[in-house]
Amino acid sequence: MESDSKYIVPSVRIFAILLGILGLALLYRSTARTFHVIVDGQELEIQSHSRTVEAVLRQGGILISENDLVFPGLEEFLDDGAAIEVQKGRTIILSSAGEVFEIQSVGRSIGDIVAEADLTLLPGDRVWADGIPKRDVAQNLDNPPALLSVEQSEAILLDIDGEQILIRSAAPTLAEALAEAGVVLRTGDDLVPGAETPLRGLEQASLHRSNPITILVDDEVIHSRSVANSVSAALTQAGISLIGLDYSIPEMVANIPEDGEIEVVRVREEVLIEQTPIPFETLYQPNPELEIDQQSIMEPGSYGVQASRIRVTLENGEEISRLGEGQWVAREPQGRTIGYGTNIVVRTMDTPNGPISYWRTIRMYATSYSPSRAGVPDDWPWFGITACGKELVKGLVAIDNRYIPFHTMMYVPGYGFAEACDIGGGVKGRWIDLGYEDHNWENWHQYITVYFLTPVPPASTIAWVFP
Repeated sequence: MESDSKYIVPSVRIFAILLGILGLALLYRSTARTFHVIVDGQELEIQSHSRTVEAVLRQGGILISENDLVFPGLEEFLDDGAAIEVQKGRTIILSSAGEVFEIQSVGRSIGDIVAEADLTLLPGDRVWADGIPKRDVAQNLDNPPALLSVEQSEAILLDIDGEQILIRSAAPTLAEALAEAGVVLRTGDDLVPGAETPLRGLEQASLHRSNPITILVDDEVIHSRSVANSVSAALTQAGISLIGLDYSIPEMVANIPEDGEIEVVRVREEVLIEQTPIPFETLYQPNPELEIDQQSIMEPGSYGVQASRIRVTLENGEEISRLGEGQWVAREPQGRTIGYGTNIVVRTMDTPNGPISYWRTIRMYATSYSPSRAGVPDDWPWFGITACGKELVKGLVAIDNRYIPFHTMMYVPGYGFAEACDIGGGVKGRWIDLGYEDHNWENWHQYITVYFLTPVPPASTIAWVFP
């Protein structure tokens, strides 16, 4: 028993000492302060009995270099629960104006980083972070870039129709610089120098704004814009040319009208050759081998041609005028020669009125008349008297006296013997009007063959060609 008791007493002492140490540790821990530390945006909690920023960070294993930014400062004393912000400095390669240098920066935005490099960003400057263009230089970056490029802008004095504005841009061309400045180029605007002019070294430019114009040409309506003052300049700018007799409305030297409308009239001339026939003459020659009233063509004849030169003017495809420029005989007419028969053959024929001897037959249209049907008043002094002086009775007929002489004796089937002894206003050519007295008149309206009776009259009185 004595031996066991001598071991129990030291064990209790050791346990008491350990318990005391643990209590002291717990007491020490419970008295530690908690600090909130933000390192490059990441939040940490550090418990420490230290009172300075530097000691707290060291206790939390956060090493601070001379390029880091710490707030509050490293020597500042902290209250329980205070926050510490740490921005770790980073190495950034910066290129600007053809120079490349290395900087250490704690800046979170491009503006801050550039400012740390003692550079000033002006309106229009272009900035690339790791090759990506950045517009908002004040925006904080999630990760600072390793490579930052700054292209400084150029100042350009721009004159817009007499109003001057100053723009700055780092764009490669003038057109891109104007776009960045919100200056929209419209079709037809006159920009000097041209839109693709390099911006580097350019100090000034001018922009003459175009006005809307409407051009009516070649059945099309072209809506365009132009800075031109005259119609001629506007058409030239639109690539429209006047050719030959073309003209414009208004005329080329006029100013562009207020409504901006210009019409181009296309004028075209055509030269036409019109041909009209020239009739040929018909000549008749006697042919003793042919019987009377028979004909043969000896020369067929042909029409001549008269040509006329005509200049036709068309405006926009529509004819507006024709002008004759002379005429000439392109081909002379060739006369036709017809041979007519002069051979008279006497023939005989039995008729209801007895046998007749005749030397000619002609197909004629027969009508009839009497004194009261002759179309003259009955109190007329020559009422009922024929042109050859005889009183009208059956057997006297009216004929065309140009071809049948008075007193020519004929036989008309159905009428009987007839003597040419009268004329009438409508009796022409192959027309015979058969005479009657009023009491025995018969109505005739028909074609019939008329026989010319012998003796054969003298050749000089014969109409060899009967119409």
